[in-house]
Amino acid sequence: MKLISLVKATIIFVLAFTSVSAWSNSNKPVVAVGEITSAVAEFNTMSIQLAIENALAKTGKYTMMERTRLDTLLEERGLSAAGITDGNASLGGFSGVDYLVYGSVSNVTVARKNLLIVMNCDASLSMNVRVVDVNSGEIRFSENISVEDTVATSSAEDDPCRGISLANINIMGEDASDGIANKMTTVLFPIKVARAAGSEVYLNYGDGTLSKNDILSVKTVGQGFVDPDTGEVLGAEETTTAVIVIDDVRAKYSIGEIITQASPVAVGDIAFVLNDRNSARQVKKCQSSSSKRFKTCAKGTGKKCDKSIAKMQSDCSELMEL
Repeated sequence: MKLISLVKATIIFVLAFTSVSAWSNSNKPVVAVGEITSAVAEFNTMSIQLAIENALAKTGKYTMMERTRLDTLLEERGLSAAGITDGNASLGGFSGVDYLVYGSVSNVTVARKNLLIVMNCDASLSMNVRVVDVNSGEIRFSENISVEDTVATSSAEDDPCRGISLANINIMGEDASDGIANKMTTVLFPIKVARAAGSEVYLNYGDGTLSKNDILSVKTVGQGFVDPDTGEVLGAEETTTAVIVIDDVRAKYSIGEIITQASPVAVGDIAFVLNDRNSARQVKKCQSSSSKRFKTCAKGTGKKCDKSIAKMQSDCSELMEL
């Protein structure tokens, strides 16, 4: 029995040491998700908190801190969730975590909507999520999220909202967690070019953040500039190098095809998603003009070829300005 106990103790020690080593050797920032509070009575937000944790873990950009460890650190420092989310807490010496994520549900509503033939029960949920940089105390990300959905339908004579509980609305907050995690992640860690090979551009985000046919503007970031009075970094010069469309999405990266470019794409360039109707329309115009230019000029040079080249340049230059 003593031998078995000794073996068990040894295994536990090895596992603990391995876990600590992996934690300390990881280059990924450590993120802890704190309490998601609620101003709505009896609205349980624990499932939303867990959904945000899972969504952040799926991005592969962070090392997630266990909730019990976070609670211990907060207790040791005498910090409150309110102080942290307001960016007013003293975070000096709060080691072991790089970013703290907190949030609050501010409003939940349920309303009947008459559609003549049927009745809908429409629900809405409003919440705020903030990310605090522990090292500086600065709020690095703040997002107001409003989610709306039809949670039930009935005949015109019945009440579709009868029997709808707060748990039904809670699911809406859970569903929004992936979007919250992706927005937060791309603010803290912008989408970047990991490799450029010919007309293909490899980006450091994959499935869960980017999708096939996403349109992105690739920009090179120049020297930053600061406020001469406060010394605060105000921004940096950005120059569009290319516009790409995602053609292949893998687990950890994506491959995009260059639609048009002004200069070579370089590793480290930042990419911004342009998924709106105008961007999609401009991409089609540029692709169509490029195809027509190729067919026209394949027959030989001349006025028609020159005209098609000018049309392509005009359409694609508009795309570069997005």
